[in-house]
Amino acid sequence: MLDNLRSMAVFASVVRHGSFSGAAKELGITTSAVSQQIRSLETDLGVSLLHRSTRKLSLSEAGESLYNAAVQMVKAAEQGRDSVIQLKDEISGSLRIATTPELAKNYLLPALSSWLAEHDNLSLNLISRDNADMIEDRIDLALVLSEGNQGTALASVKQVLVAAPSYLAGRDAIDAPKQLSTHDVVLCSEKSTENLEFRKNGEKTNVRISARLYSNNANIALNLACEGYGILKTNEVMAKDLIAAGKLVVVLPEYDLPALTISAVTASKEQTPVKAQKCLEVLEAHFKK
Repeated sequence: MLDNLRSMAVFASVVRHGSFSGAAKELGITTSAVSQQIRSLETDLGVSLLHRSTRKLSLSEAGESLYNAAVQMVKAAEQGRDSVIQLKDEISGSLRIATTPELAKNYLLPALSSWLAEHDNLSLNLISRDNADMIEDRIDLALVLSEGNQGTALASVKQVLVAAPSYLAGRDAIDAPKQLSTHDVVLCSEKSTENLEFRKNGEKTNVRISARLYSNNANIALNLACEGYGILKTNEVMAKDLIAAGKLVVVLPEYDLPALTISAVTASKEQTPVKAQKCLEVLEAHFKK
């Protein structure tokens, strides 16, 4: 069936141009390839579609009947292509963005609010980053927080050590990273140990910490810290509201941990819809302010 559809498109071009050579030029193939397509179509249908002479081509009765169907088929294909191009080139339809609730609340939505208001035909579908696959879930853009840059860097986010006031109460003040070895630690990690790098006044200090409680889920790790199970390394995006509410306190605030990067990632630059590219431009402009 697919071969027939291809041959019908070639047949329609031959009739439109009145010659095999004209069709070949339009389709970007050889004249012999055009001839082969027509012969194959005639053989499959069991009829002669064209009357050939040294001067011109003319349609048989079967050819006249098939030509109308071939023209409609080509037209339908062109309309489908145009619809896809229009969807790709316009800021309309559904824009699928994968991110986390915290990044969506604190960074994504504030950056896009005015732009969304300007484009009533655009809908925004926010998808949980933990469950999303860029290809399978047809993600147009992902906003991620990570060490290093995964795509287009937008902003940096501080990492911090935090603990619940209930944990810190009655314990000696923590003045230096080395003192962490005597404290309970919660890790947001697949592993129970981690190396931390601190900087203060240009000097670097490395500390290896071990945790009895650890989780690969950031919210679980935060809940453990809030319940007073130990000191947690997190970032300002995740801990912002809890710190403001007094449920967590920053530990060693005068020491700096390596910053994280908020990046915008697309599956493929070549196939990125215009609406996703425009969204990326809006994000870049917002964070450069």
